[in-house]
Amino acid sequence: MAPFRFGIMGAARIAEKFCSAVKNIEGAEVAAVSSKDAGRAKAFAEKNGVARYYGSYDEMLARSDIDAVYIATTHNFHYENLLACISHGKPALCEKSMVMTAEQAKTVFSLAENHDVFIMEAMWSRFLPSIQKAKQWVSEGRIGNVNLASAAIGHAAEYDPKGRMFSPELGGGALYDLGVYAIELTSYLVGEPVLSVSSKLLFAETGVDKADTITLVFDGCIASLQCSISSRMGERACLYGSKGYIEIPDFHFGGECRLFDENGNQVEAYGEKPENGFTYQIEEVIRCVRSGKLESDVVPHRDTILCAEIFDRCLSNR
Repeated sequence: MAPFRFGIMGAARIAEKFCSAVKNIEGAEVAAVSSKDAGRAKAFAEKNGVARYYGSYDEMLARSDIDAVYIATTHNFHYENLLACISHGKPALCEKSMVMTAEQAKTVFSLAENHDVFIMEAMWSRFLPSIQKAKQWVSEGRIGNVNLASAAIGHAAEYDPKGRMFSPELGGGALYDLGVYAIELTSYLVGEPVLSVSSKLLFAETGVDKADTITLVFDGCIASLQCSISSRMGERACLYGSKGYIEIPDFHFGGECRLFDENGNQVEAYGEKPENGFTYQIEEVIRCVRSGKLESDVVPHRDTILCAEIFDRCLSNR
């Protein structure tokens, strides 16, 4: 079988982690990288062993031998990058947050379906073994009916009004960068429809959100989520049920998950932090594209749309 060849849009640091993960997958390779800055693309290619580089996204997308594209640009460019991939018929794995509004999400997926193009948000944490095990425990009823959930994620980013974290022009803010993990991992593990959303946000001088608390009401469960780009937080997720609870320390990096009974006794533990957690989502892209699927069962279109709708509701709360 011919190797599965990826192209990269955006010579960002996170794309180096992607390259490293691809090298661990037999029969896959990064064939090209593109950037609006040809010099940056060249430096990235030389550093990461990528054969070809381009100073134009369209030039790379025009290659017939690119099987899928990884989008590693800043949030504000994702929408136009995705439209470019779809117009060239290229399947795409787009970094989270995939888009900035629900309208953008719906447009992207509608166009992708009309053109038979696979699109997936790079919510890599959903694929990690510990998250999959926690999902299994919930599905098997190991903690009974889930009625409460919590997730917190945050770090103290250096304040730079022109940097990626705090610039509104670059799609900065706690929700887009970190809140997406709390929302999409919690909704995945709870596995119920979201009935209502409420939130309180603190805003930086640039106008982006810097610290947020969000309450999601599911059918039978309430989740309390927190995210911040102004404070280091102990990153931890918990699901509480009628028969026990699940604890996932360092949840978005996929460390160990722990199962407790109704008396608070630990009865099982599973997993360890993987060397490069991107591997699992890349394997999913390869499987889906080769089988002709237009979306992933683990990160379906509806979940990305739901998260974007929650963004819209939270960010309107000023």
